[in-house]
Amino acid sequence: MLADYQRCDNLPTIQVLIFIKESLAEYYQKVKGKKYDLVEILNLELDLRERCPLCGGKDCARFIGYYTRIVIDEHGTYFKEFPIARYICEGKGKRRQTGHKTFSLLPYQLVPYTRYSIPFIIKSLQARYEEGLSIIELQDYVAGFGKDDILQISADQFINFKQIVLEAVHKITATGHYQELAKEVLSRSTEQQIVVVFIAFASRFECCKVEPSIRGPCGLGYDFYLNEGGFAEGAHFLFGTPSQFR
Repeated sequence: MLADYQRCDNLPTIQVLIFIKESLAEYYQKVKGKKYDLVEILNLELDLRERCPLCGGKDCARFIGYYTRIVIDEHGTYFKEFPIARYICEGKGKRRQTGHKTFSLLPYQLVPYTRYSIPFIIKSLQARYEEGLSIIELQDYVAGFGKDDILQISADQFINFKQIVLEAVHKITATGHYQELAKEVLSRSTEQQIVVVFIAFASRFECCKVEPSIRGPCGLGYDFYLNEGGFAEGAHFLFGTPSQFR
């Protein structure tokens, strides 16, 4: 049995993307310090008893606690110990396992192995490529996001932000989803142009597969995940790479 809370940014566990009705700050306030199942705390429309994300078994997945990671939300709020629910697969299903026995539930606004939330990443790229801020100006701009702490971010991190978006574009063109975006991307010749086109498309996107619907880049990310089959199919994430595909 794991401890109720463990501090870790890189646990070897498969991640399942989940829809929550709360903002990250609201999630944090509701979940921090709790010792029981996240599904119950947030009343999630997710029945893990019917199907285990790892083996497909019924009455298999069991809640075992939380680990924590650093998260920076869309407002630049810094959460040093943001709780992520973790579960164990008891292997009751027929699906072949590949060494993983645990999985975690990752709110759809987050990116695996990245402390920065999707809205924060997109907002930073908009300032860089749409408003034309220099790297120094951009660093000052980002530093002003934080409410309590001054956020410091390197030029290399902005390059990582761009790479996350370019990889998302590649996934979209490779899977055949969102043909409007794919067609527009193919007409662009530079990475900056591709990023700008993607941000424009993602900003006006609305995922209507959940209630209430999700608008913006986070909605696009969750819509892509559902299009790929969701947790039942071990779907790829649009933003970032969860552990099952590393």
